[in-house]
Amino acid sequence: MNLKFYFILILIIYMFSKCKNNEIVNNEDYNDISYDTIKVLTKKIDVNYFNKKILFNGKINYSLKSDLRFTQNNIISSIKTSVGEIVKYNQVLGLLENKILENSIEKAKIELQKAKYKFEEEKINFGNNITKSSFENLKIRSGLFEAQNNLDRAQIEYNQTILKAPFSGIIANLEKKEGDFITTADVFCTLINPNKLEVFFSVLENEFQFVSIGQEIEILSFVNNDESLKGRITEINPLVDKNGLIKIKAKVLSKETNLLDGMNVKVLINKPLKDVIVIPKEALVLRSNRQVVFTLEKGLAKWNYVEVAGENNNSYAIKKGLKVSDTIIVSGNLNLSHDAKVNATFIEKEVYIK
Repeated sequence: MNLKFYFILILIIYMFSKCKNNEIVNNEDYNDISYDTIKVLTKKIDVNYFNKKILFNGKINYSLKSDLRFTQNNIISSIKTSVGEIVKYNQVLGLLENKILENSIEKAKIELQKAKYKFEEEKINFGNNITKSSFENLKIRSGLFEAQNNLDRAQIEYNQTILKAPFSGIIANLEKKEGDFITTADVFCTLINPNKLEVFFSVLENEFQFVSIGQEIEILSFVNNDESLKGRITEINPLVDKNGLIKIKAKVLSKETNLLDGMNVKVLINKPLKDVIVIPKEALVLRSNRQVVFTLEKGLAKWNYVEVAGENNNSYAIKKGLKVSDTIIVSGNLNLSHDAKVNATFIEKEVYIK
């Protein structure tokens, strides 16, 4: 028993000694580690002019859009178009039953010809001494005026059975079929011009000072947020509604927008801020859901909490947390910590956008 006991004791002492040696080696390895400085780009900041972008919700509308109706109640005899078809100005879109009106036109032409013959016969009786007043009276007595008026009326009624495009565009909302009875209150189809777009949005009273007629705006669709479209304000409603909003209308200047009538969009308007500290967006990082900008001091990165006063496409206006002439780190800051050693390269590039 004693021999077995001594053997186990020696084994325990040996294992303890080996672990101790490994710990010493590991500690020595740790102490030998040397960390390289992190390479960063820096920029000295100053106060500048800044365009803060104010966001509004808008809705797209076709400025050339019309619900087309016949001006007579009758049966649709023929439909000459279809949904989605591109039509030209004055192109025939649909016809109503008009056989009776065709007959009325022919009858009116016959009556007009009779009146002309009668007029010529009675004019002979006056010879060359006919006066202007007698000439007009003769037209009335012969029935020439009345016959011409009846023909014009018949032609107008016939033309009302033909529906034509009032402008070039695309057909939409065509739900009627040949043989349907249609009234003057029914919409036959909707004609739109997709190249004539407007956007409607509203601004608060305290933001009214930042909008004006002719001002350019940016339009972002929810379909493609990366695509920025251009627009120009054309109307400002001179009334404030019960919600304290002022209605604005703008023309969409960009072509081939892929926008449709009724689409919701975002509208951006520039709000000028003067004499503010402006930094590039790359200089700001998040730490524990707080906004942080690193500055450079004696080769070390310093952690600064900041408050943002506004932003645009690639810049921030800083309200609090930085001071003029600070040197900020604009690149290589994603994994920085406070008091980290950095190897800084100074850049001259401007960091704000007008």
